[in-house]
Amino acid sequence: MSLSWPTRPIDRENSWAVLVGTSEQVHPSNLPAIPQAASSLEDLARALTGSQGLFDEEHVLPVGNPKSTEEVLGALDRIAGEKPDVVLFYYVGHGMQASLAGDGSGRTELFLALAGSIDERNEAVRTGLPISSVFSRLHYLRAKQSVAVLDCCFASRALDDPSVGDVHVLCATGKTTPALYELTDRHTGFTGSLLRILDKGIPDGPQYLDLQTVFHYLSVILPTTFCAASQEPNGGLPRPRQRTTDHRGSLALARNAAFGTALTPEGLAARAEFARRVASLGNDPLIETGDQRMLLAHAADLFEEIAKDTGVVHTS
Repeated sequence: MSLSWPTRPIDRENSWAVLVGTSEQVHPSNLPAIPQAASSLEDLARALTGSQGLFDEEHVLPVGNPKSTEEVLGALDRIAGEKPDVVLFYYVGHGMQASLAGDGSGRTELFLALAGSIDERNEAVRTGLPISSVFSRLHYLRAKQSVAVLDCCFASRALDDPSVGDVHVLCATGKTTPALYELTDRHTGFTGSLLRILDKGIPDGPQYLDLQTVFHYLSVILPTTFCAASQEPNGGLPRPRQRTTDHRGSLALARNAAFGTALTPEGLAARAEFARRVASLGNDPLIETGDQRMLLAHAADLFEEIAKDTGVVHTS
């Protein structure tokens, strides 16, 4: 019998979330608008503070279409002196990449687009928000745990930033991969999938949805979700990435809406759908052979367990 590591729900009274979304672009920006960013920010705020969310509504600070770095960093500064348990930073919008002039490293850094950002190498540095500034502010707040969720192009550039420290970082894309969404959808591909997990839950998951469990599910759901704009051979959304240290992945931001429903007809159907997606991912030619075998074996185990549980339900 294997026991999973216990989850750690946030301290509601002492935890904060700063949610940033850039959905509109104004002169002199050369970036297109992303209407889905506005609704993604709005609905994530609702999910974090709703019946399954663990955040106090007054502690969730939305920042829509910031025109300056001060608007974003100032929202983080509002938490200073609060001795926070957890600080969550979320960004949805355009990601830009550029090298900081004069640092001598030649390293390409991630810049978060503001409402007037210009996506050109030199202009991105001048008009965007460097992810290093976000990480520096998070460290300054001295929370017991800090989390950054980045839903933008090239998001994984943040994972190698020297200032990341022990921030748990969840990224929608790889270092060279654009973030995707369907033009007719309400949300971006990544945040939409995240919201569905928070809304529907995981039938055979823990009572609280910890970061590691959420990443595991996103790693299966995203690349097996079709997107017309995808450039991948399988037509799926980009695979997410994460960086974590110690047991920080056990932190939970929400309750599991489907907890205890693993043996219900709805729960069994949801588990079977997830197992099907695991098997589909195991047949993805982009996956290394060793990982393909692991995924297919995992899918077989999931189906076997579902079959046993179905038999138990029918005979009880």
